Amino acid sequence: MDAIFLGTAFQKTKSIVLIVLLGFSLNALIYSNVENSDAVATTTKKTSDQANGPRSTNPAPISNTKEFTLIAEEVTLDISPSKKIKAWTYNGSIPGPTLRVTEGDKVIVHFINKLDLPHTIHFHGGHNGTVDGVFEIVAPNKTFTYEFVAAPSGALMYHCHVMPVVEHVRMGLYGAFIVDPKTPLPPAKEYVIVFGDYDTKDIQTSDPESAFYNGYENIYYDNPLPVYVNETARIYMINLSQLPAYGYHVHGTLFKTWVSGILMNEPIYTQTWAISSGDAAIFEMKWPWEGNYVFHQHGIPEDRGAMGYFNVTSPTPNLIDGKDIAITKPVSMINWQENLTRTLQNATAKAMEN
Repeated sequence: MDAIFLGTAFQKTKSIVLIVLLGFSLNALIYSNVENSDAVATTTKKTSDQANGPRSTNPAPISNTKEFTLIAEEVTLDISPSKKIKAWTYNGSIPGPTLRVTEGDKVIVHFINKLDLPHTIHFHGGHNGTVDGVFEIVAPNKTFTYEFVAAPSGALMYHCHVMPVVEHVRMGLYGAFIVDPKTPLPPAKEYVIVFGDYDTKDIQTSDPESAFYNGYENIYYDNPLPVYVNETARIYMINLSQLPAYGYHVHGTLFKTWVSGILMNEPIYTQTWAISSGDAAIFEMKWPWEGNYVFHQHGIPEDRGAMGYFNVTSPTPNLIDGKDIAITKPVSMINWQENLTRTLQNATAKAMEN
């Protein structure tokens, strides 16, 4: 009997000790969770505080900041050897400078309006309504700063969105906005081609007399785009003309196409691809043979200035495994293209004429 009583007492004592120990453990666990919760909240608050100002509707962690200045100004420039026009431009050329960032970057664009009319900058892609470039109209001699997080990756664009939009865009207020993915694309020779148009008699006509790539008629027919045999050419093709969609065609090859210029889309192979106004595509192509290979917009535009060709040559061997360096890492030709456009357009600012 005594043995049974002592055993029962021992079991009760053991249970009490166990309960006390469990209580301490539970309190420690709860306290630990509370501390961890506070740390998460603090981190979230810091992240939010660091990203003050307008942001993308789908913000990503900010890895870098890219800052640009775009100035709307009137210039006189050439769009062919025989056509000189009055243009509204971003930074003095048609198209404006290519803005290139990486997905997740914080983008800051300072806009200065030196024109006599109100203007804006509307960026394609993700951002909130306070920086959409529609309602925040910028009066003459005023400024506005756009801030957002770059997304998604692909071939995007920017343009004025003040009514009548056709007039403001056709007069030259547009450019390319390239958002690179966080993981770099495979090596390629990269070009940006912005398709546009103009008419010297009726700026809002649906049948313009001039159609061109990067602001100058037949620019790449007289100055072909160089590519090496078996080197990938990557084209960021953007349509800011006011024409119906005409098919972009390249001779001597099929090309891989990312629809709408969005890299999250699965690519398809095409022989010709039509891009509507305000849309884009990314093309990748290569040729196993040397030669000159024409590219153009099928139909009316090819007879009005939208014609060019690739000059495909064999690479010159060097010290990198007998291959040209262009085949082993990306080579951007965008600066070369922009310098060529500026040279041919020979722009004169309005202020310099007076």
